[in-house]
Amino acid sequence: MRTFKALMSEAVDPVAEATLRLEAAVERLTRAANARPPAPQRAEDGAPGVDPAAVAALAARLDETIARLRGVLGEEA
Repeated sequence: MRTFKALMSEAVDPVAEATLRLEAAVERLTRAANARPPAPQRAEDGAPGVDPAAVAALAARLDETIARLRGVLGEEA
């Protein structure tokens, strides 16, 4: 199998050169993807690393803010 540099030196056509570079980049991405550790498992009830209590607290704050905004605008809840 010829090396990337050997293939590049043979390529004169800019399209052929770009194709070779793209193929080499895809090969590097494939190797990198195969070398990385697996993604952490998702929790059954949410995304990894998400604190359900923090989400509930944020939701409550958002509900309070929306209620205040509606009160200021004179809208019914």
